[in-house]
Amino acid sequence: MRYLTGLNPVSKVADILPQVKRVEEVEKVAAWDAAGRVAARDVVAPHDYPPYPRAAYDGYAVSSEETPGRFKLVGAVLVGQYRRDLVLGRGEAAYVTVGAFLPEGADAVVPEEAARKEGELVAVERRFEKYANVDPPGSYVRKGTVLLRQGTVVTPFDVVGLLDVGITSLYVYRKLRLGIIATGDELVAPPIDPEVAAELVMRGRVIESTASLVSWYIQTYMPYVEVREKAVLGDRHEEVRAAVERFLQQYDAVVITGGAGPSEIDHFYKLGFGGLRGFRMKPGRPTSVAVVGGKPVFGLSGYPISALHGVVRIVEPVLRHMANVARGLGHGWHYAVITQDVQGEMAQIVRVRLEVGEGGLQATPIKTRHHSFTDPDACGVALVPPGGAKRGDVVLVLAYRDLRRG
Repeated sequence: MRYLTGLNPVSKVADILPQVKRVEEVEKVAAWDAAGRVAARDVVAPHDYPPYPRAAYDGYAVSSEETPGRFKLVGAVLVGQYRRDLVLGRGEAAYVTVGAFLPEGADAVVPEEAARKEGELVAVERRFEKYANVDPPGSYVRKGTVLLRQGTVVTPFDVVGLLDVGITSLYVYRKLRLGIIATGDELVAPPIDPEVAAELVMRGRVIESTASLVSWYIQTYMPYVEVREKAVLGDRHEEVRAAVERFLQQYDAVVITGGAGPSEIDHFYKLGFGGLRGFRMKPGRPTSVAVVGGKPVFGLSGYPISALHGVVRIVEPVLRHMANVARGLGHGWHYAVITQDVQGEMAQIVRVRLEVGEGGLQATPIKTRHHSFTDPDACGVALVPPGGAKRGDVVLVLAYRDLRRG
């Protein structure tokens, strides 16, 4: 059907989803290589972390019950060292740095500026409670906690959080493989001398950019999709058909740009795949999709903004479904209304849960004692100005999880 008759509502793309074949192959990858991949299983904490009290401040590890008092400095534990051989007796202290496990016998850290050195002794003049300036055992994560749900696209923040608690590998789905075909006798494909390109444009030729824009969007916002090949062809339909057939054999999905209007160069129509031909959207009405052997073939306009609209409305939902994406990546900086007071004199960065409410984007601070990105409810960080923020204030938020539904 020509797209000028019987345009489909955009919501009808949901009819395509049951027809496409989802990725089933699973790979085990190192956590540091997992950013942009889709978790194939829930990632569950295998142990409490930290396993021992961990210094959250540079200073002196002591027994809280002995403060205030004077302590003999008997050793040091620096971050990265494993000193379970060092055991503090009564009246003893050890120097520790941020991130170091406290030696046995200590349960609090006295900051350097809150203590006074007296030769080999350290004088502490006030009371410090248990776990003062310390991350207690299990404070980052408890054994059995689900840190990432199946279907979540792994973010760099997730990678940091997993590595922070000793999770160094996870199972992910393999990437979708996509081929893109740009069509049009008028197209000139870079690389080409810029001066020559400028002259060709003035003579009516077009430098290929639409397929490149589509590829950029997919690689930027759908990192679980791999653009394996991009071909630039003329308008001979036999060549286009041959390329489509080859791509369908090699890849999971095919995108065609150009030759989408109701003319003699209507490649999608000539392919005869049927499917959904044209959508009620502007620009991008000729956007089309058909499924061949479980693999989608998309037809997009040759105009960049029209093709982009088709990618966002039609291509992306189908590819997300194929890639098993339940929760995608965030899209950068936003302004949001903070839902709770945040107190403090200094500028702060606060982990938040983001939701779309009646008044727009809302950011709810997540209370935590540690600095790890291990809270599965967090989906962004908010910049709080010096002096804090009041409920209802607008703050700048970096969202690292997708807020879109479906």
